[in-house]
Amino acid sequence: MWVYLNERFVKDDQARISVFDRGFLYGDGIFETLRIHHARPLFLDRHLHRLRRSCESIGLRLPIPEPHWEALLRELVERNRLERTMIRITISRGVGDMGLEPSEGPEPTIVLFPRPLPRLTEDQREHGVRIAILHTRRQPSCALPSHVKSLNYLNNVLAKQEAIEAHTFDGLLLNTDGYLAECTTSNIFFVKNQRLHTPSLQCGILPGITREIVLELAREERIDIQEGTYRPEALIEANECFLTNSGFGILPVSMIDAQLFTSSKAGSVTKTIQHMYEKHVADSL
Repeated sequence: MWVYLNERFVKDDQARISVFDRGFLYGDGIFETLRIHHARPLFLDRHLHRLRRSCESIGLRLPIPEPHWEALLRELVERNRLERTMIRITISRGVGDMGLEPSEGPEPTIVLFPRPLPRLTEDQREHGVRIAILHTRRQPSCALPSHVKSLNYLNNVLAKQEAIEAHTFDGLLLNTDGYLAECTTSNIFFVKNQRLHTPSLQCGILPGITREIVLELAREERIDIQEGTYRPEALIEANECFLTNSGFGILPVSMIDAQLFTSSKAGSVTKTIQHMYEKHVADSL
């Protein structure tokens, strides 16, 4: 596998960073994950906007000018002979002085590499997945800004471990006030009385790219939608539920804890959103 590391392409067994890199020592950096479809990056402008915002939020310089990203990603895809994959972009503050205080002028470390698309069965795509409400809480935005995709991902790692122990596909985190937030790598939507609901950004969630697109598509189609604050009890009378992320797009949820949704297949609103999203992907290429 070819990896892009600090201005050059190297084979994966030669892709090494310093043990003094601040990303390794302190999680001092950010990342972004985007999908490659038919050898082309999906929604690159949106991902670059979030990448730039994450960098600005932690005082980190984006080391590659935005006009150069598409050609760089294309070369990475071609070198690895890939048509459909994910690309992980990681940028750390680089090698600096020891201690928490960021040094003046270190060169950021930048790494890009492909990773597989999420592995899902046809049954999961058609009938949905099981998730559980977790005891692990989403860290508050006052501790770490929720819009920053930080390398400090231990909160999500611990949540994923809890979901695995519960034998579920993923876990749903509440925020520290007890409201619905998000899953470990995806945003959540649910349908109640033909209205589409999703936790608002004020709940401390990551503003997902697919979430953003679903909101735009739903409004264009005049689907009744509400971003709000919801207690877990709001799910009890929900008719449908689905997850969104860049890897799998729209994924139905069949059960949350003991809450079984009314249809054994993805419901009508979920299907509508799936079809709109797939068309939007096709139109974007």
